[in-house]
Amino acid sequence: MFFAILVYAVVAMLLVRELAIPLRISSADGILPGDPRYYHEIALAQAQAIRVQGFVAFDLRPEGQGPAGIASLLYLVSSVPEVIVGLNALLHAIAGVALVSILMNWFSRRLALAAALPFVVSPYMIVWFSQINKDSFAAAGAMLLLAGFVGMTLRMLRGARPGGLVLLALCGVALLWIVRPYVNQILLPVIAVAVLVSTALALRRPQSARWVTLVPFLVHALVLLLTLSALDSGARSDQTLAKFSGFNARDYEDVVPEGAVARTCINSVDRDVWKPLDILPDSANEKLRALAAQRCMVFTILYADSNPFTQGSFVDADVLPASAAEAIAYIPRAFLLGLLAPWPSSWLTEVAEHRSVFYTIVPVEVSLLYAGLCALLAWLCLTRRWSVLLPVIIAVAVLTVYGMSTPFVGALYRYRYPFWMCLLSLGLAAAFDSIARARQRRFAHPRPPVQ
Repeated sequence: MFFAILVYAVVAMLLVRELAIPLRISSADGILPGDPRYYHEIALAQAQAIRVQGFVAFDLRPEGQGPAGIASLLYLVSSVPEVIVGLNALLHAIAGVALVSILMNWFSRRLALAAALPFVVSPYMIVWFSQINKDSFAAAGAMLLLAGFVGMTLRMLRGARPGGLVLLALCGVALLWIVRPYVNQILLPVIAVAVLVSTALALRRPQSARWVTLVPFLVHALVLLLTLSALDSGARSDQTLAKFSGFNARDYEDVVPEGAVARTCINSVDRDVWKPLDILPDSANEKLRALAAQRCMVFTILYADSNPFTQGSFVDADVLPASAAEAIAYIPRAFLLGLLAPWPSSWLTEVAEHRSVFYTIVPVEVSLLYAGLCALLAWLCLTRRWSVLLPVIIAVAVLTVYGMSTPFVGALYRYRYPFWMCLLSLGLAAAFDSIARARQRRFAHPRPPVQ
């Protein structure tokens, strides 16, 4: 399975870099403009510095960008596209196998493989995965973390020791830390609550069999939680979020023009304007304010990028929370946005008779998600296998936070991708399993012949 995904990823990514990108945007080296080009140039510069000064010049995150730091090590060997493609294909194969292992906690291997295909094939993301990017690391990290934590929790609840599954989760935490440490911040409270609930469920078992599996689980869970807490900052994105604690709208007067949505949004989260909730601790108020302020920063794209598809990909530009209460009131909408966007009304987006590649491919995935969620709900009611809610709740929590902070659907799609695809694959697996069960019942009880 691993080598099949690896070979597919290498071939697909090379075709994208060597054929698709040069034909579409006339990029001779197959590098997309924007972040991939930016990371590439940073990595080349650091690789050259390492050659001259030695490894003392190495920085894991040059200019705050983890992918560039890793790429600089590869560029010490060669800067040809195959180097980056090889790394990203390896990460994609790891993520694919980890996703299948998550699904196999409830479904057969064959069904798990079939349900994971949308992620494995990844027709839209494979273009992005062919570049230096954060999403390859984030996908592998998220899937490994879910595979390790879900696996060890279910083993404990079934009366087995967690084994070495925590090592998978720790590798996932490390990969997330390289590129998006703030995801570890999001996951820390969610996983802590999951540990508490799982412990409460385990305590209902007979005492003679309780502690044999519960104690190792708690030790491993504590190690995981401490690692999540330790590896929750360091990238540029975290520096951006941290500065919102002293956020002052006047600091952006020369950056964001007056009258722009982003400027109005920035004014609403100014420290002299924002209204905290007294019943919440200061840390919770600051987190809500940071999410609202990060949302304002995303709105700056509206006047910085005139691409009509980009302009049309923004949602809720008229919703600008100016207090903790308003931010909390936006959470249900953020949940729907993180889970279900892009909405069906935008699936046929077309500007000047040109179709968006994003809005051509992604609606197929969203349709599968919608159908899959309905199938998952029906399957859950039929089988009563409530443990499947563990990865569902973790994924939904991450998607909701992203929905709170990212009103740009294109960016939201990439940020939420691994957790979103986990939900999609669970839904598909539930649909396939329900169909298989229905067929078994039909053959087990054939209809009597018509007289």
